[in-house]
Amino acid sequence: MKGLLIKDFQLVKTQGKTLLIVALALGVFMEIAGMSEGFVTGYITIIMSVFAATSISYDEYENCFSFLMVLPVSRKEYVNEKYVFSGILIFSAWLIGLTVGSVFRIIRGEPVLSAEWLAGCFSYITVAAVFLSLMLPLRLKFEGEKGRVVLPLAIAAMGILIYGGVRLADLAGIDVTGSSIKILNQMGAAGIMAMLVIIPTAAAVISWICSRHILEKKEF
Repeated sequence: MKGLLIKDFQLVKTQGKTLLIVALALGVFMEIAGMSEGFVTGYITIIMSVFAATSISYDEYENCFSFLMVLPVSRKEYVNEKYVFSGILIFSAWLIGLTVGSVFRIIRGEPVLSAEWLAGCFSYITVAAVFLSLMLPLRLKFEGEKGRVVLPLAIAAMGILIYGGVRLADLAGIDVTGSSIKILNQMGAAGIMAMLVIIPTAAAVISWICSRHILEKKEF
């Protein structure tokens, strides 16, 4: 796994560094422009989660997968490495975003250890982890152009389902926003933090199992 991690972090060094700088610059600009607090944290984290998933594309280039599989690396190790690499990458990006966001809060005279602020920041890494958990199995299942088409379609489908569910609830006279706020208030800070840990962990485990199954059945 060490060799695979070195390979992917070399990819970050050559390809991802520019993306991170651009994302950081845009995030800082939006913070200065008055975007909602925490934007830079969420933006950088999500962008790097997308990069982590698309790193599989580089392994597919020029049939590199076939070469990787003849090395002393098992398919299980390849999947494990992708999840370890993705976790390190999005957590590092999140820390960078959190640091920049904290600096802006200090400049504005706002408390850095605010429960609302920290909960918002944790929600960003939760979203990134769930998003990545969806993308990795799909990217392993569908190669090349299919993968580039399937991912946006899957994201669009999720958006449509969420929007449709909210609309149906509105038609049924259910106040989704009010009910959600009420549930969150009942859960309290500890309950919300536990939810932000349990949801991405469960999503990652399910995703990891699916990815292992997909790669074991895949032919090169």
